[in-house]
Amino acid sequence: MKRMKQILIVMLMAVLLCGNTLTVFAEPDDNDSGNNNNYGSPSDQYASDEWKDQIRGELNRFYSDLKLRYKMTDEKIRRMDKIYNSAMTYMKNAALTMSELTSYENEIEGYLSEIAKENTTGTEKFLMLSNEVPITDAKFGEQTFVVLSLINLGKTDITDVVLTPTVSNDKTKWPFDINQAYDAQTIQIIQAADDTVDAFNKRMDIGWYFNVRSDVLTGCYPLPFHATYYQNGALVETDITTYINIKGANPSKKLIEDPDKQTSNPRIIVTGYKTEPEVVYAGSVFKLSVSVKNTSKQTAVENVLFNLEATVEGKDADATYSAFLPTSGSSSVYTERISPGETYDMSIEMEAKSDLSQKPYVLTVNMKYDTDEQINLSDVAHVSVPIKQEAKLDTGSAEIIPESIPVGDQSNVMFSVFNTGKTTLYNVKVTYESETVESGITYLGNIAPGATQNVDSMLTGIAPDTGEGIVKAVITYEDEAGNETRFEKDLNLLVYEMSFDEGMEDIPMEPMEEEPQKKGLPMAAIIGIIVGVIAVIVIVVVIISKKKKAKKQKEDMDLLDEDDV
Repeated sequence: MKRMKQILIVMLMAVLLCGNTLTVFAEPDDNDSGNNNNYGSPSDQYASDEWKDQIRGELNRFYSDLKLRYKMTDEKIRRMDKIYNSAMTYMKNAALTMSELTSYENEIEGYLSEIAKENTTGTEKFLMLSNEVPITDAKFGEQTFVVLSLINLGKTDITDVVLTPTVSNDKTKWPFDINQAYDAQTIQIIQAADDTVDAFNKRMDIGWYFNVRSDVLTGCYPLPFHATYYQNGALVETDITTYINIKGANPSKKLIEDPDKQTSNPRIIVTGYKTEPEVVYAGSVFKLSVSVKNTSKQTAVENVLFNLEATVEGKDADATYSAFLPTSGSSSVYTERISPGETYDMSIEMEAKSDLSQKPYVLTVNMKYDTDEQINLSDVAHVSVPIKQEAKLDTGSAEIIPESIPVGDQSNVMFSVFNTGKTTLYNVKVTYESETVESGITYLGNIAPGATQNVDSMLTGIAPDTGEGIVKAVITYEDEAGNETRFEKDLNLLVYEMSFDEGMEDIPMEPMEEEPQKKGLPMAAIIGIIVGVIAVIVIVVVIISKKKKAKKQKEDMDLLDEDDV
């Protein structure tokens, strides 16, 4: 009866909190064979819990990718969260066959995708060169092999990649013979990566054989390629540029930007970069190390000034700011000289703004330098720094009713979970660790930044407490990469064993059942009393009868005496 009252109270609270609407999910009947299906069962049978978790995980990853790819307003995210959370709850509780569950997931993904694409300009571009392949050296009249080493810095796979050389008849822009139509090269897929190191490990190489022109000029040539690919069904176009060092037949004829100058311009390129720590969180300080190389084999560069400019963020011109700021106050690095073919390593300590979104940010490296014959030469390079937002969680005060229960009874535990960070908490769930209580899992779903979810759990006492009456609530959640984090909260809940008074323990159970008979006299006593009463009555009657008889005899004697007189 007590359990039934608690269930009714919880249902009433749910009705009030949900705006007088209470949704009840149908559970399969006990006789339904689908209840015991395992993962991989036929599609016309009911989905097992393992299959439901698999499908819900796929929907979670799909929704996370949408948030990464598209820039969406808070209102749009609220609309999508409502659909997503409702779908996750329904798929967990509803009695659906495996085919019905899969079909439902596809419908939800379609709804979410339509909302995400409303009033958007397209997808983010994450196809880049890995800088792992060194600059190729080639000679006039010879054949050379040019390799592009491509990486995907996005959170979703890139498919159907097509790359085509952007050729030109100008020998200062394209150092190869155009005696054939260069075929486009394709890559079926470039996998998404967890971080930059993982992206390098998953890079894909693609290459072409080119014949160097016999009249080529000596110098470092940029080689442009046009790329198209699909990212979650959307077609993306971009340009990829690599470089090659060419040695011409006449060393005095060098590649120049100005036809009036007869000396070549050395180029400075970025050959690699790294961050310390490797994973950079918004609001943290990190050291960026960049390696640059003077690609010229003959000319040194002097008075080299590097200026690092981060991506500018902000919705309007009056509220823009740089994603990264140097901790020293200056974003410039200076070196006196870089010799021909020499590599120079520079480092700068920077701080990432605390409100940055979780995505890669481009850092532009502007380079100015002089040579013996020219001044104010320049080059530009770009590096990408992925930024992560640290997930943060907090809880409110717990309400425990009652705070002390005997073994077998239940207590209602209620408290709030707050997302105090700037990234969504995924698959939030609450369990309880204690040898004194038993409970299931309270699933809260996803919690958006700044949002709150409420925990309402029933704990059943299974063993008396031998310590301080502490039950540990364990809250787990995942980030966008699926990494799980654990948060613990101590609850004061005492479980005790129901006991009786010592005096009551000595009383045997069977006499207690006969207790109502002990309240009156025994049957034998009652019979004795009745017999005694009857005997007394008989004696009294006999005595009275004898007295009457004696009185009559006396009266008769007196009459006889009177007659004799």
